[in-house]
Amino acid sequence: MKEKFFLLTYDTVLGYLEKRKPYRKEHLALAREFYENGHLLMGGALVSPADKAVLIFKGKDEGIATEFVNKDPYVKMGLVRSYEIREWNVVVGG
Repeated sequence: MKEKFFLLTYDTVLGYLEKRKPYRKEHLALAREFYENGHLLMGGALVSPADKAVLIFKGKDEGIATEFVNKDPYVKMGLVRSYEIREWNVVVGG
């Protein structure tokens, strides 16, 4: 089965940049783990305003992105108001 791409978008709480500081090291370690395993291709927070984050995953289904969400301290600690996982039909690149 060919691997697919998935976009994970986070809607973050007001003051997210400051509130994430105690959990940032753990969050980045999780991201590095998924990146080194080839599942997370890239990710980061949007700027001006910093109210969302976007992460791009590669896998057989959306389960890999769901696993990330379930382990992410930002989600567990309430820094993410909501999230969405969508399959992405990549036509250039990948």
